[in-house]
Amino acid sequence: MRTPIIHGVLIALLLISLASSTPVLAAKKMQIQASFNPTQTERGATILISGRVFELNNASVSNAVISIQVNNPQGTTIHVTIAYTNLQGVFKDSFSLAPNSPGGNYTAFVVADKPGYDTARLTLTFTFSTPDFSIESSVSSLSLKQGDTGSLTVTVLSLRGFKDTVNVTAIDQPPGVTVQSNPASLVPSGTATINVAVSFSAPAGNYTVTILAVSGSLTHKTSFQLIITQGPFQANFMFLTGGAGSVIIVLAALGLILRSRGRRRQKEAVLEELLKQASADTGYVATARVIARLEELRAMGKVDESTYQRLRKEYEKRLEKSR
Repeated sequence: MRTPIIHGVLIALLLISLASSTPVLAAKKMQIQASFNPTQTERGATILISGRVFELNNASVSNAVISIQVNNPQGTTIHVTIAYTNLQGVFKDSFSLAPNSPGGNYTAFVVADKPGYDTARLTLTFTFSTPDFSIESSVSSLSLKQGDTGSLTVTVLSLRGFKDTVNVTAIDQPPGVTVQSNPASLVPSGTATINVAVSFSAPAGNYTVTILAVSGSLTHKTSFQLIITQGPFQANFMFLTGGAGSVIIVLAALGLILRSRGRRRQKEAVLEELLKQASADTGYVATARVIARLEELRAMGKVDESTYQRLRKEYEKRLEKSR
C-alpha cells in the first residue's frame, strides 16, 4: 500500500521540478536613433525631430510609443508630445520656436516603449541662435592733443536677419572729453562716425573709451584707446611761472577789455549815424525808416535794450505827430 503513495509523491515532485525549470522569455532589446533638423529664420525656427527604433539585429520596431520632452536652456519644458513608429520603425515630430526664445542649447528627452521590449532612451541637443548684431571699431587707438578733435568709425553688423534699431553711445570717456555718435542710431548693417573732442583742460594720459550699442535687451560693445597728449598752449603755459605767468593773464584780460570797448564804440557810432539821419528829416516816411532801422540794430545786437525802448517810444510819438 505504501508503494503507490511513494510513486505519487515522486511524480508530484517531478512535475514541480519541471514547472520551476520552465524558462521565462526575456524582454527584447531595442534602440533609438534620432536627430534634430532646425530651420532658422528671422521669424524664429521650426524644429524637426526624426528617428528610428530597431532591435539589436537592426530589425525595425513598429507601433512603439515615443514620448518626447524638450527643455529650453533654462530647463523649462517647452514641448511635450507622443508619437508612434510606422512599419519601418520611423517616427517624426516638429515644433516651433518664437524669435524671442532664449538662445542656447535645447535638450530633447526621447523614450521608446513597447510591450515585450525593454524601454529605450535617447537625449538630444540643438543650439538656437536668435537674431542679433555685432559692433566693431575701425581703430584700436586714437591719439589727440589737448584742444584737438578726431574721429573713428564703428560698424554695426546684422546677424541672422536682425533688423531692429540700434542706439550707439559712448561711456567711460575721461573728463574734458566729448564723444558723440553720428548718427546716434541706425538699423544694421551700417556704420556710424564717432567724433571725439578733447578740451584744453583734459588731463594727458591713456584712456579706454567704450562704445555701447543697445537694442532692446541686446547689448554689445567695442572699445578703443584714447591717448591724450599735451597741446602746444598747455605745454608752454606750464613753463610760465611767477611773473611771466601773471603777465600772460594780465595781457589776456586786457585784450578782452579792449575788445569790449571796441564793440561798444561800434555801437555808439551806429547809433550816432541813426540819430543824425533822424534829425535831418522829420517826415512821416523818414521817421518810419528810423524805427525800422532801430528794429534791425536791436536784432543785430548793436543797440542795448534800454536805448532801444527809449528811442522807440520817442520816434513812435514823432510818427503820430507827422500823420
